Amino acid sequence: MTIFNVRIPGLPMTVVQADGLNVQPVETDELQIGVAETYDVIIHPHEDKAYTLMAESIDRSGYARATFAPRMGMMAAVPPLRERPTLTMRDMAMAGHGGHGADHSDSHEPAAMTQSMKNGHDGHGGNPDAHNGHDMSAMQTKTDAPALQSHEHKNGIGVTGLAETPSDRLSEPGLGLENQPHRVLTYADLSALDMNPDMRDPERELELHLTGNMERYMWSFDGKKFSEVEEPIVFHEGERLRLTLVNDTMMSHPIHLHGMFFDVVKQAHHDHKKARKHTIVVKPGEKLSVDVTADAVGDWAFHCHLLYHMMAGMMQVVSVMPRAHNEHQEMDHGGHDSHMESAS
Repeated sequence: MTIFNVRIPGLPMTVVQADGLNVQPVETDELQIGVAETYDVIIHPHEDKAYTLMAESIDRSGYARATFAPRMGMMAAVPPLRERPTLTMRDMAMAGHGGHGADHSDSHEPAAMTQSMKNGHDGHGGNPDAHNGHDMSAMQTKTDAPALQSHEHKNGIGVTGLAETPSDRLSEPGLGLENQPHRVLTYADLSALDMNPDMRDPERELELHLTGNMERYMWSFDGKKFSEVEEPIVFHEGERLRLTLVNDTMMSHPIHLHGMFFDVVKQAHHDHKKARKHTIVVKPGEKLSVDVTADAVGDWAFHCHLLYHMMAGMMQVVSVMPRAHNEHQEMDHGGHDSHMESAS
């Protein structure tokens, strides 16, 4: 249940797989690995000496270490823990107020910014009973962009704020690794080794917000914890879907989809070698998208893989409805005649 920063001081790593699928080899000196993620790396130790495999927790409160060595009994130095990272206005998705990466550590600002986020988005001065309606259907989109499914984001006691200016952070390393003097892997560095098995553009886009109240330890998607969700997230068998995740919280969340891999969307829309994963760490204030092919009929868990977040409510069910069911539903809603024709 810990996000780790992994490095081998003095020894580069070549990443060749992510979440068990081949990626184009990319050399790096450090990577951040979220809960449920996996990376396969190749190392080439040419010197007759020991190396330390260092796994430092994201909050720098501790570490795990191992040793690579040509002979038993050899050990290498363990690097000291680095300074604990602090969050910035960017991590509150409020870069417009403090500049990108600006560090405003005044203890009064986070609460003020949280209230500002609520006032700026719910239109009711932060009224907990108000709903934040986002009807995106009227917005102009690119001709090759999928239609965004309109929905409402619930506001209330479980939602302390909504991201004002969520941003694309795929090309940024994990929290606390922004200013390292060596190379750090980012999701933007990852590309599939082979062409994606499904190269269709997505037919529709579903946006979900990662929401929470850290003071009361409440976690959710779109302001509803799992026990309050009445309907599953519906995918249709065979469809190509874009799932956009917006992190309204100030924590990193490794989001995991069971049953299907997803393709990580970079800015290059027509990239047909998107890295394919089943888990992705969504940074604070980040907005990212993944494309999914609904090829696994059934009910699947979709959740934050920090299990204490999942148990507190950040989980939903994805139901991939079979094609036959979809067609039957369409006929049922098509009128009496069409229903009788299909029955005959």
